[in-house]
Amino acid sequence: MRTSPVARWAVGLAARVLPTPADRRRYQAEFVAELHGLSVPGQLRHATGVLFRVRALRAELGRSSSNSQEVAVYPTTAGQRLLCRYLRWHRWRGFSDPDGGRYVACAVCRKEHGGWDSVSGGFMGGAGGGGAV
Repeated sequence: MRTSPVARWAVGLAARVLPTPADRRRYQAEFVAELHGLSVPGQLRHATGVLFRVRALRAELGRSSSNSQEVAVYPTTAGQRLLCRYLRWHRWRGFSDPDGGRYVACAVCRKEHGGWDSVSGGFMGGAGGGGAV
């Protein structure tokens, strides 16, 4: 059975609000594939449901990608990367690994900080321990 143009448009519109281009392509294809085999009224009901639930999907995709190693927490500029690489001025932030462990790393270059207690955020170094690494 052919898919309804209105249903295809609705699920395409829903996919446009997803956070990354890869997510948009993937879910748009999945949403359209789910329309096949449904009657036209069923396709319209399904497309309406997708539109109502896409905000929750967007929030979940955003949350899962923010814990990913590949995605930077902050948009970085060449100047910020220069500060990290050559001047060693880092933006230390707490992160969690896939196993639920916590660690401290630079939000720009992802260099891990070895001197902070990753749970409390306090410095573990002895006398003379500074915050810059």
